[in-house]
Amino acid sequence: MDIFSRAGKFRWTSLLLGLSLPLLLVHNVKAASPESAPNDLRNSIASIDNAANAHRLEDLLKFYSPNFSTTDGLDERALKKSLFELWKQYPDLHYQTRLLSWEQSKDGLVAETETNIQGTSPQKGTIFTLKSTIKSRQLLRQNQIVKQEILAESTQIQSGVKPPQVQIDLPKSVKVTQQYDFDVIIKEPLSNQVAVGYAIEDKVDPAKYLKPSTLDLEVLQAGGIFKRGKAPNTPEDRWLSAILIQSDGMTIVTQRLKVER
Repeated sequence: MDIFSRAGKFRWTSLLLGLSLPLLLVHNVKAASPESAPNDLRNSIASIDNAANAHRLEDLLKFYSPNFSTTDGLDERALKKSLFELWKQYPDLHYQTRLLSWEQSKDGLVAETETNIQGTSPQKGTIFTLKSTIKSRQLLRQNQIVKQEILAESTQIQSGVKPPQVQIDLPKSVKVTQQYDFDVIIKEPLSNQVAVGYAIEDKVDPAKYLKPSTLDLEVLQAGGIFKRGKAPNTPEDRWLSAILIQSDGMTIVTQRLKVER
């Protein structure tokens, strides 16, 4: 494929499912500092990280309720399948979770965490490097995760000798029907290089995780991708993604946009 031809084809896969260690959407709860968290919560987070880093799927799933669900519509069965496929693709994926706050509510223990994920994927002689940061809120009962809400997420996948270094300008949240800008700026001047890329906006949908898509790449006339979008009429989160390719490498970025009433 000639990546420098206009409307070149490129197939890529969304990798967000399973990246976060699901650690609910609970409102009006006064959060406490992580230093005061009970030992059971600290131990559960550490054990979840350990099981995930060793890719022991059955051990990890012991921390999930059979009735586990997320605000994205994900259940335990879908989570198990996605983690299996993700770890197969990224065999050295590593998780590190930090407790941000916690509180005891009438429904159970509420924990807000931030998880950093890194790993590599060898594909047909090319190494893809993944980095992701995911902030989430979850409800736990009897040391099992019952519900989860992802509050923020950003993922970057790079390959090549010198992949484009980018800056992303996107609001963390918008109101329904509100317009917003999604700018992915290449930090270094293009000089004589040609860059191609594309940006897409899509509904967060578990059915689309790990599912390849075909993109029509376009030659970039400026130092990045600059798009204006409009939030949907209903409060449903969106993924904003972009791919940028130069002669020495490729960068794929994805961020979640919260859509609120």
